[in-house]
Amino acid sequence: MSHTPTTARLAPVLEQLRAVVARPTSEAVALPPACYTDSDFYTLECERLFAREWLCLGRSADMAAPGDYLTLDIPGLASIMTVRQRDGSIKALSRVCRHRAALLGETGGGSAKLFVCPYHNWVYDLDGTLRGAPAMLKNPAFVRKDCTLPAYRCETWEGFVFVNLDPNAPPLAPRLADISRRAARYGLAEMKTAFIVEDTWDTNWKVPFENGTETYHHIGVHKETLEPFFPGLGTVCEPGGPGYNLHVVPTAKDFRFSDVPLDRPGTSTLNPDLGADEMAGFLIVGIYPTLAIVFAGAHTVWFTFNPLGAERTHVRVGRISPATYLQLPDIDERLKEDRVRLEEIIREDRASCSGVQRGLHMRDAVAGPLSHLELTVAEFGRYLARQVLDD
Repeated sequence: MSHTPTTARLAPVLEQLRAVVARPTSEAVALPPACYTDSDFYTLECERLFAREWLCLGRSADMAAPGDYLTLDIPGLASIMTVRQRDGSIKALSRVCRHRAALLGETGGGSAKLFVCPYHNWVYDLDGTLRGAPAMLKNPAFVRKDCTLPAYRCETWEGFVFVNLDPNAPPLAPRLADISRRAARYGLAEMKTAFIVEDTWDTNWKVPFENGTETYHHIGVHKETLEPFFPGLGTVCEPGGPGYNLHVVPTAKDFRFSDVPLDRPGTSTLNPDLGADEMAGFLIVGIYPTLAIVFAGAHTVWFTFNPLGAERTHVRVGRISPATYLQLPDIDERLKEDRVRLEEIIREDRASCSGVQRGLHMRDAVAGPLSHLELTVAEFGRYLARQVLDD
């Protein structure tokens, strides 16, 4: 491992991390608390993880028209936007103006015919080329073609848009091929956005990602909202892959999804491709490093947990559904009820994760033993170690 002042100071933490992931998964323990609280560890993650990995911005269907865009900010690293081009393709660009570094576009996303810098009115086309720069021609150091916005790699997988800052990173789709096969019947790529919820949590990004990819916590955090219908102790963790983890949460005995007809259990009125296996519970997939997907019958909820520093996280939650559902005559009332239920669950998770973050700062915090129901957490820890240890 190459040593820098940051890694030298982090040497004890990195040794603890190395010891944690050297244990067999049957004896797994949590990550060292400093992995969630140390600002230098976050800097190392930016260098070795976020600068090299595929990061999800959202759904391609939410960028339907030319000029539609989504944004992603990783403080200390990059501010990125994915932009629908006039030919229908999607391009990933830096949001940082090439003049004096003001940010282009609106944080989160929007739609634009051109990107106009709010500082000095430099104008960029949708592909990042500079179209105009007032009062710059008297300076011979100004070369228009050198002021094009940097472009990054961009991939769409199952309707999700990803970017990667590393030009040499392996493509995304092959490492998620098993998930594509496993989830084929859900029709993920064709689903449409019903609504999106966004929030900022006072916690390190890994806390909500781990929380979102295990359901052992249903018994404590979601006693009334989820546990009666999706009992956490029924969780079945399956072996994950280099880029993901997954587990299944069977439904309670008398529960059925709303689109399951009474006379045809194990089927869906919204998606005829779904069978008894898909309608028998949640399938939850964690796509490393920041995307979690919850398949819930004919509907799906996705979460991104993007860092805003060592101890703040931008949480984006999208509910997507078959187009036929969104065309129902009473859809407005249905979505209002759906959103209220989801926002209650999000509030519960926010309070829990923020409390965990406070606890991680206490001198009594330790890398505690993990349950077999938290295999996904153990696998994520091994993924993190592969990225940041750089052995």
